[in-house]
Amino acid sequence: MNDEFRWIEDGDINDLISRFEKMLGSQMHLFFDVNEFEALVDYFIDFQEFDKAEIAIESALQQHPSVSSFIIRKAKLQALNGKYYEALEELNQTELLEPASDELYISKAEIYSMMNKHELAIEQYNKAIPLSENPEDIYSVIAFEYENLNDYPNAIKNLKKALALKPESENIIHEIAFFFDITNREEEAIKFFKDFIDTNPYSKVGWFNLGIFYNQLELFEKAIEAYEYTLAIDDKFSSAYFNIANSLSGMQRYTEAIRYYKETFKYEAPEPITYYYIGESYEQINDLRNAMRYFNKALEISDSLADAWAGLGRVFIAQDNDITAINYYEKAVEIMPGNTEYKFDLAMIHMKNTNYETAISLFDKITKLDPYNIESWINQSACVFALEDVDGAIEIIEEAITTNKENALLWYRLAGYLHVSGKVQQAYFYIESALKLNHEQHTELLDLIPHLYSDTRFIELLGVYKDNG
Repeated sequence: MNDEFRWIEDGDINDLISRFEKMLGSQMHLFFDVNEFEALVDYFIDFQEFDKAEIAIESALQQHPSVSSFIIRKAKLQALNGKYYEALEELNQTELLEPASDELYISKAEIYSMMNKHELAIEQYNKAIPLSENPEDIYSVIAFEYENLNDYPNAIKNLKKALALKPESENIIHEIAFFFDITNREEEAIKFFKDFIDTNPYSKVGWFNLGIFYNQLELFEKAIEAYEYTLAIDDKFSSAYFNIANSLSGMQRYTEAIRYYKETFKYEAPEPITYYYIGESYEQINDLRNAMRYFNKALEISDSLADAWAGLGRVFIAQDNDITAINYYEKAVEIMPGNTEYKFDLAMIHMKNTNYETAISLFDKITKLDPYNIESWINQSACVFALEDVDGAIEIIEEAITTNKENALLWYRLAGYLHVSGKVQQAYFYIESALKLNHEQHTELLDLIPHLYSDTRFIELLGVYKDNG
């Protein structure tokens, strides 16, 4: 909604609408000034009452035929109804007859954007910049047009221009951080925010985002220092406490992390994810009672937090209570069926308890979701092998190799199964292939076939490829 509409709204937009609807119902011709008509049209468009918007525009043009803003709104309405070319034609005609205005160029840009013609949209937005009282807003919109083109460097470039005009804008700062983040440009982000802070030392969001990018590079102490500057500016900035806790966890300083997580509760209502992280921190220092307590607190707020269900599962595993752990992991998997980590942990519990068929099914689901999950391929084959189906184990590893040809562990495992099945010559062919890829991982084969250590041929091959390596 535009500023004029907000101004009218602060007065009595309902009275304005009532007058307009009275005019419609009675066929009377009531007078509305330009601001009132603009507010009415914007209101009807914003609330998708397009029929009323069209009538309001027609009435406005009858009463104020020389006001171009109603032509612009007419074009906007046409575009919203999918009549893009008619809308552009209206605006082009207006551009020929009226002095240039930022509103006209912005409207053309918006229509081009709706048509997914982002380069043309950018061209029109750039024309609007020198005419606008708020060019920083236009630079921000241009940035998102570049995002649609996957041109992130130019998106960042335009956001920097916006920030230069309005350095106090927290939204622009966060948008810049967002683009640095999705393009994995952490070091560039750190340089940018350090430079920004040099000229804007009291920008709490500047310090905060600097901390985020330090944390992403695992420079935890520098991250904490940046967050502490954030708190020096605003000691009620709860996200800074939360992020300090995350950095402390990254440094394995879990007791301190717990204190900072709890500090957030002074400034905002407890979030389930915060309770979860507190529970996880207690888990890391082997305080399982408190870990369980905080995982449950998280679930009291949101029983759909899969991490907390899995956390309880881990606690019960640590207490050698696999049966209960299975129940909690199954709940986590039910909530997030695409999470391979939960499925893997659940499969490992079943494998440990010789529930091989169930484990095989879970590992199979994992490898379908993530064919590069080597551990799942190997464990799936191991379960099949434990059921004395050597051929089935070989088939699984052969399938795994089709997408992981450079993984030596798979070749060692294949060689092992072939050796066990009596195909010794074929096994040694793959042993050599595996040794060429990674000599040190030959222990994978010895775990499966320990007696190879006394096999002269195997020992000789180890020596040959160790020397060649």
